[in-house]
This record gives sequence, structure tokens and C-alpha cells, in this order.
Amino acid sequence: MTLRGADISHWQSGIKVSDLPVDFIICKATEGVGYTDRCCDGFIQACIDSGKLWGFYHFARTNSPEDEADYFVNECRNYFGHGIPVLDYEVDNVDNVRWCERFMSRVHEQTGVWPLLYISASRCRQYKGSWIPDQCGLWIAGYPDNRTTWGSEDIPYDIAPWSFAAIWQFTDKLGIGGFYIDGDYAYMSKEAWGRYANPTGQGATQTKEDKTSKACETLADEVISGKWGNGEDRRKRLTEAYDAATYEHVQKIVNDRLR
Repeated sequence: MTLRGADISHWQSGIKVSDLPVDFIICKATEGVGYTDRCCDGFIQACIDSGKLWGFYHFARTNSPEDEADYFVNECRNYFGHGIPVLDYEVDNVDNVRWCERFMSRVHEQTGVWPLLYISASRCRQYKGSWIPDQCGLWIAGYPDNRTTWGSEDIPYDIAPWSFAAIWQFTDKLGIGGFYIDGDYAYMSKEAWGRYANPTGQGATQTKEDKTSKACETLADEVISGKWGNGEDRRKRLTEAYDAATYEHVQKIVNDRLR
């Protein structure tokens, strides 16, 4: 079975997730040790509300892999067990494979979930001899043509030492929802998606009320520090930057903290 999907970040701010003709969305969550994507939680809540499968990814930098893993887990604590986590590895460190192994181990140690590894097709062979291909699913990126719509689902790359790819990002020019975005195929059923996200099958009921993400906790910190103003000015600025639902959720967190 093949699912159709897309991956998005704040660069697609304003896109109507519920209207996208896809089965899944993977959202940028964090980067390095100090950046959380401002649109991540809004996108994920829209996926939950509209019944779409979803994932969330960390964009690697050149810090300690343990520090980056800790940041990812701390910022996304309430996503684990619900969506598929991903390490987006496009940078160069002293030892790329070892860096990824340490990151993956740290995340699994804290969450019980193995992230997928997102890498370009040309990097697959670097992982020969690593335990990652046996333990972590592959999300491969490779654009064999300049397609702007769905096409062949057959991956034209050598992905060894992986025996198969979980997801293939086949273009960065998929034209849907009024944007050109990254298009993906996932080679799995919806049930398999759930097993990647929550291997134990316990404690991960996906509901519309699951609104306690670290992204909104971070916004609440910013509100209390005065970054977003007060009263109607705060409402206007947060609603314009995110949406009305995010404003209401953040304001509730602030009110609870200041009681």
C-alpha cells in the first residue's frame, strides 16, 4: 500500500492543512538546540482535527547529538507516541553516521521510539556497517525529474544497506494548496504508520483535545515575558502569526500559570 503526503514548515504558513489531498503531513518541529518552528503545533493540531496521519522532524545542526536529541524530545514531548518522529540529517559533522547513531539512541532512550532517518539518496551507502538501517526506517530524498504532481511510485535509487524505504520525498515542487511544497510517498498502511509512531501501542490516543504541546508552552513563556503584548493587541498578533485556536490555547496556559 502507498500513501500520499507532504512535508511542511513555517515557509508554508497559511496553508490549509485540512484541504490538502494527502494522507499524511510531516511538520518541521525543531532545529539545533534553540529553534522551534512557530507553525508546527498549528499544523499538527489541524492534522489531528482533520484525521490525517502526521509526523514531526528535527533538523540537525553541528551541536552535540545528545544535546540536540534532548532539545527535540523536550520541545515535542507530547507528540511522541502519536506521530512519527524524524531526524532530518543534511548537515556534515566530523562523523555523520556516529552522530546519527548517538542522536537516535538518545531519543529512543527517552521515548521508547526510534525516529526515521531522512537523508539524500547519495548518503545511503555511508550507513553500511551501522546498526541504523536495521533499527530505523529510511525517509529518502531524491528528485529524478522536475515533477509538480504525482507520478511513478518506484524509487530509482540504490538505497542499500536499507532493504526498503519507508518514505520517499520525490519532489520539492508539488503544486497543491496554493503552494509548491515537498511531495512524498509512504510505502505502508495507515496501521503501519501507527506502529512506527507508537511501537508498543499503549498510551497514544489521538484526540482533538491533545493540545498540550511544547510549542504552545514556549509561546506561553514568551507571552508572560511580554513579547506578544497585552489584551486585544496580544490576541491580534498571535492570531495573525498562528491562528485563533492557538491564541486561545496559549492564553489558557498563561491564565493557568498566573492564577
